[in-house]
Amino acid sequence: MRNIQTSVRENWVAERLAPFFRECGFTWLPHLHQFRKSTERGFTCLAIAVSDCEGGSLLEAHLGIRIDAVENLTFPFTNGLPGFQPDSMTLVTPLARLKGKPYERIELSDENSADEAAAAIRQQFEEKGLAFLSHYSSLENMDNLFNRTPEEPLPLVYSQSNRCFRAVAMARLLSRKDFELLVENYSLRLAHELFVPLPTLDKFSRLVEFLRHYSQN
Repeated sequence: MRNIQTSVRENWVAERLAPFFRECGFTWLPHLHQFRKSTERGFTCLAIAVSDCEGGSLLEAHLGIRIDAVENLTFPFTNGLPGFQPDSMTLVTPLARLKGKPYERIELSDENSADEAAAAIRQQFEEKGLAFLSHYSSLENMDNLFNRTPEEPLPLVYSQSNRCFRAVAMARLLSRKDFELLVENYSLRLAHELFVPLPTLDKFSRLVEFLRHYSQN
């Protein structure tokens, strides 16, 4: 359970970021720890994660994108918590990865450090984050990201197995002619590279069978 001081430090950063994100069309959702903006196909967000550490707290910022059609198809076949489907995201990645870093955790100890943290997040978001969210809010661009090299890991996602689920859903939504080839590729990756448990393979097979008969009309 988070201590009260950690929540206070999160509020420090959120309050400093709020005017900037409000100008960009985002709303602060404190229960989800994120600034969110609705899009034509779902939403985009910047989430801030504050965790306890000795002598203070650590802050990490993540970018998130939801494409409703993808999540509505895949969520029932994943291990997502019941009730979380409206907030599930197609892609979540640390803001730092846009700078080529695996992650970046910023120390929070007082209001001066909160000023510095907010300024760093704002700068990174202006330089790369906003354009990233806008570009990948498109189903076509997201599909290109997920399915351009299906035989390789996708560094921008946390779960490579969930990537396989979402990738085949995107391919079906776009009526890609190589849908069956992608299915074969991801099936092999799940079984022989990611070594997912049998229940996950079963869920993937059931998703694929559902997608084969799926019609958007």
